[in-house]
Amino acid sequence: MRIENTGTTEHIGSVKISGTRRMLELDSGSVTTTTARGKPETEKVSLEAIRNIEQRLAIVLPCKNEDLKVFEGVLSGIPHDCLMIVISNSSRESIDSFKREQEVLSRFCHDTQREALILHQKDSFIARALEDSGYPEILDDKGLVRNGKSEGMILGIIMAILSGREYVGFIDTDNYIPGAVLEYVKHYALGFNILPSPYSMVRIQWRYKPKVSGEIYFKRWGRVSEITNRYFNHAISERSNFETDIIRTANAGEHAMSLDLALRLHYATGYGVETQELISILEQYGGILPVTDRDVAEKGVEILQTETINPHLHKEKGEEHLLKEMLLPSLSVIYHSPLAGETTRQLITRELTEQGCINEGELVPETPLMPPPMKLDMEKFKGSLEERLPLYSVPSGVILTSKAPGFTPPPRPEAPVRVLFTDLDGTLLHPVTYSYVACLDTLRSLQEKGIPVVFCSAKTRSEQMAYREELGVKDPFIVENGGAIYIPRDYFRFPFAYDFEYEDYLVIELGLRFKEISLRLEKARQESGLPLTGFADMSIEEVALKTGLSLKSAEMAKQREFSETLVLEGDRQQVQQALNALKNAGLDYVFGGRFYEAMAGNDKGKAVKILTELYKLNYGEVVTTGIGDSENDQPMLAEVDEPYLVLKADKHWAGIKLPRLKKIKAVGPEGWSRALKDLAV
Repeated sequence: MRIENTGTTEHIGSVKISGTRRMLELDSGSVTTTTARGKPETEKVSLEAIRNIEQRLAIVLPCKNEDLKVFEGVLSGIPHDCLMIVISNSSRESIDSFKREQEVLSRFCHDTQREALILHQKDSFIARALEDSGYPEILDDKGLVRNGKSEGMILGIIMAILSGREYVGFIDTDNYIPGAVLEYVKHYALGFNILPSPYSMVRIQWRYKPKVSGEIYFKRWGRVSEITNRYFNHAISERSNFETDIIRTANAGEHAMSLDLALRLHYATGYGVETQELISILEQYGGILPVTDRDVAEKGVEILQTETINPHLHKEKGEEHLLKEMLLPSLSVIYHSPLAGETTRQLITRELTEQGCINEGELVPETPLMPPPMKLDMEKFKGSLEERLPLYSVPSGVILTSKAPGFTPPPRPEAPVRVLFTDLDGTLLHPVTYSYVACLDTLRSLQEKGIPVVFCSAKTRSEQMAYREELGVKDPFIVENGGAIYIPRDYFRFPFAYDFEYEDYLVIELGLRFKEISLRLEKARQESGLPLTGFADMSIEEVALKTGLSLKSAEMAKQREFSETLVLEGDRQQVQQALNALKNAGLDYVFGGRFYEAMAGNDKGKAVKILTELYKLNYGEVVTTGIGDSENDQPMLAEVDEPYLVLKADKHWAGIKLPRLKKIKAVGPEGWSRALKDLAV
């Protein structure tokens, strides 16, 4: 799939909301997630990456007396690897519509070799289990789950958790176009591939919502959506004092979210649910109310709004449904939220009065809210329904697997996973001879224990890959002082956003490319009159002579992608003059002990932080160790739990001051081995 990578993005506290991004291709080939090289305005996600998410995605299908042919068409549009969860509130009286739905679903699953879940919203056993497990707020005065779309969605979220999924999406079952249904799910999978936060949501804006009146008229917006979006944006604008129209999907029935996020939201009863989800996110994490969930605030909530290619065509339910059942609760949750200011409330009151939803002078009724589903004791709920769960399965009696097909969760060991970040020159490699013999035994012990060894060095990709090959290191590596992170394909289970691919690596760029670095260096030369000699200005032989590297290693050292190595000669004043020229040209620099590196955006610390978060996402608790020798290692050492510093070639430690820093009284690889001896045992 290919999607626009342009448009506005707004941050509200810890919440990041993208302006609507238009889908360009539903199938863009087999290239993995990447921003297209040379076309940063588009982003594409491969079929493999889409399928990876679909295997972990449950699609909840709320159903109430729908046409069975339309219902079956919707089923046919759900990708095969997704788990379908039908939550029905259909009639069971003179004509048992629920039984007919069960038959259609059973036949469909038999013909397509799929598994699904189907349950009725008024199931007394489920109601009793909900009450016993601490979630009575969803029940009516008869002790059954209330009528309402929101209540059905919450049941779907709970069943998605029980079935071991990680994401949940919602699709209405009155959709006449199976191809549109298929596209919605593809949007969800694309979104979860490109959103880095575990607390993420994808909301769909239909490109067209056709109206049939003698001929088909392709209308851009639904009436309720247009009104709700307007007042939602007004509330945000009034609160922030900056006008915005960022919200385009306040009433998005077709939307999906990570279950980590779904568990934390408050839900409005009935059709106010989609608007309330956004309200709940902004209230909890938008800086409006005190933040109580620090983990979510730190990682942030990301909301992606996408526009479809297919139009959305469904059965019209009449004016009464639009105004009283959809518009009124949608505007009500905005009106009664702390997000809304006085002007917003006045405008909403006037709108509802003009639309005939309330009478002149009447107060806007408050839509009841339900607490986050995480209030439910999930283990107790599962235990209460253990004997009946197979009855909700299709085929009947099948106990659904607790994990998605083809999906193996990573081990969650009792002890935290250890990760080592190490500098190369002067640390793992001797500062003069570049030998690693003195630390080889310790390195082998770390590898045998399965501890990732992440190179984090000023060295180029070519240089580091040569050492990785020699030492048998298979873990990610950070090049050119944090210019980029190279991650082996399929190294991590969870997908993540990155910038491009190189051979079998997925690459996250942090620094400017070498071409731009060179242009800025030339500007610094012209304005300062200084030579500012870099490796690119020297022959391979000259680089080898200056560094003590072999000719082959010198050639690889010249292959820079995100920085340039400078040989600055002269007294202290002359060197400082050169460094000032770099700054004036928009370049940063670090000193590696012998040479300066000119760059822009490179950051060892940021690279370490990104990789650490990926390890945590995939393996749970992580303890990081870092080891270096020079000032340019400080950002890396500042981000790890256990920082170590070895002696430089002149038997002195670099001037780094950090809490918990342990100084090892040995040079290079000998110090490396001493520092990590306990870790290797």
